[in-house]
Amino acid sequence: MPPEWEAAIRARRPHDDLGFDELASRYNFLKTTDRRRVFARLVIKECERVRGERGGPVRVLDIGCGNGIGRQVVYSEAMRMAIDEFWGIEPDTQVEPRDGLFDHFQHALMETADLPENYFDISYSFMVMEHVVDPVGYLRAAIRCLRPGGVHLFMTPNAGHYFTITASLLHRLGADELVLHLLKRGAEQSYHYPVQYRCNSRRQVEESARKAGFSSVKLAYLEAEGPTGYMKGPLKLAYHALRIKRRVIRHKCCLLTLAARLEKCA
Repeated sequence: MPPEWEAAIRARRPHDDLGFDELASRYNFLKTTDRRRVFARLVIKECERVRGERGGPVRVLDIGCGNGIGRQVVYSEAMRMAIDEFWGIEPDTQVEPRDGLFDHFQHALMETADLPENYFDISYSFMVMEHVVDPVGYLRAAIRCLRPGGVHLFMTPNAGHYFTITASLLHRLGADELVLHLLKRGAEQSYHYPVQYRCNSRRQVEESARKAGFSSVKLAYLEAEGPTGYMKGPLKLAYHALRIKRRVIRHKCCLLTLAARLEKCA
């Protein structure tokens, strides 16, 4: 493995290398580093599990692949080492993946993509679910292309975190774009997509997954440094006060990032 790939996924904090069940059972506040690293390692662990349980090629679908996990292709490249057949879909026609990363790629939404049924061992999305208009339709499309026993993983901002609560309220008031512009000084045009926040709470995920037909739903929560890029000026005081609160009042369901593992019935 090239040094830059190894460095991207190397565990640096105690919970970076936990499997999903362990991650779900722990209080992961300041125990992980970059959530991209944690997510990439979770996907790799799922690939290793599949290969150990049944052998044969491991087939993986990246939904909303963009330019890589969190717009860093190095994480996708590191995961590619554990994947035998790698597919990617991306709705933004302005985005093209790195040459050679995927065996198959198409510009499409999950709901409209031309994908084989009962085929993939693992599908995943990273920071995509918050943009999905119809979560049930999206998950029905995802489960349709998973083989029996297949797994869908995703990470999304947690509805129970103060940042997401604020962002969701601003979205409902129609003020989110204005506030984002003020905080990011116009840079949002290079990376920002409209949010929906229709599947980023425990209730929403469990209900959508059940309607889509998944037989098992597991959730984990984590937070490293928090939304530092948005907490500027006077907001820094609130940020540090809330960090203290997180240390004292340990409600894992209030951490910034929600990770979900949905399994199709075998």
